[in-house]
Amino acid sequence: MKRIKFWLFGLVFSSVLLILTGCSNSRTTHHSKVLNIIGWSEYVPQSVLNGFTKETGIRINYTSYSDPDQMLSKVLSSANGTYDMVLAPGMYVQTLRKLGRLEKLNKAEIPNYKNLSSIALNQAYDRHNQYSSPYLGTVMGIAYNKKRVKFKITSYQDLLNPKLKNQLVTVEDSRAVVGCALMATGHQINDTSKAALKDASAYLKKLKPNIQIFDGTSPKTSLINGQVSAGLIYGGEIALAMQNNSNIKVVYPKEDVYFAYDVFMKLKKAPNGNNVEKFINYMLKPSVSAKFSEAFPYYNPNRKAVKLLPKKLKDNPAVMIPTSVLKRSQTVLDLGKNTTKIDKVWNNFKGSN
Repeated sequence: MKRIKFWLFGLVFSSVLLILTGCSNSRTTHHSKVLNIIGWSEYVPQSVLNGFTKETGIRINYTSYSDPDQMLSKVLSSANGTYDMVLAPGMYVQTLRKLGRLEKLNKAEIPNYKNLSSIALNQAYDRHNQYSSPYLGTVMGIAYNKKRVKFKITSYQDLLNPKLKNQLVTVEDSRAVVGCALMATGHQINDTSKAALKDASAYLKKLKPNIQIFDGTSPKTSLINGQVSAGLIYGGEIALAMQNNSNIKVVYPKEDVYFAYDVFMKLKKAPNGNNVEKFINYMLKPSVSAKFSEAFPYYNPNRKAVKLLPKKLKDNPAVMIPTSVLKRSQTVLDLGKNTTKIDKVWNNFKGSN
């Protein structure tokens, strides 16, 4: 989500510290009026963080990361208590639980949890919603320029059309792209069997000649400026492209689609643990949650916040993902050691001619 540029599992020992609120670079872990968060860079509006501080008096120290490898590395290399909470892809609920780093949320202190749509709850990585709270979600859709693409697109298979040679942009995201290749060939998104990965590899080999750009930062740009005609990219990026170029349209493949939430999680031994639930409850206020979608037009699971969105977002199918699409979506999960199999497919794909 950012978005979502994710996500490999190797540990990368680097991170960028960004203080969005407060006046010091030092972290005051003993102070009850502090909350230490590690989350995606440029993903939570600073005005929202400032609003929380104004309302509660709790100062936020926000450590940013550009991909979840950095987050995981930072959390694991830091002493327990360095961070109070994490904002990361939902699959990391499984990862951090396995590592013994998560604390259950105290739902009694999050009355606004009721504002979440039922379709956003009970995800495979947190079946009983004990460890996480959804923030925003992203879908992988097909964006295309209606003036340049003269045939109908309904499927991942249509992206293999020779008419799109050197005309596609796709995200720099192994799990998302390989996941779409798996679904394009009739498999589940987390299937790492030999047969499934062979089919996915074959699909990607056919797709490669049509890809001009791999872009993990701003895939919308090449669509907006006409450098490419179509793309397999995140819904939020498609929404922004549609706002900037009226010729850009979105299609959700008739096969299953990739969808993932970023979620808030509470870390064990959080020195300011009582402030975690206060922050999540604040973020689930409809008026606050609506500001997320205005700044970052990804799918908002807060059903009350959605009612407050401006018409331009409500009318954008890249933002307001149809329920029928959500019901046939699949999400990536922690594959443990099998992640290396996905990495191999991805690296072969990227390295092929």
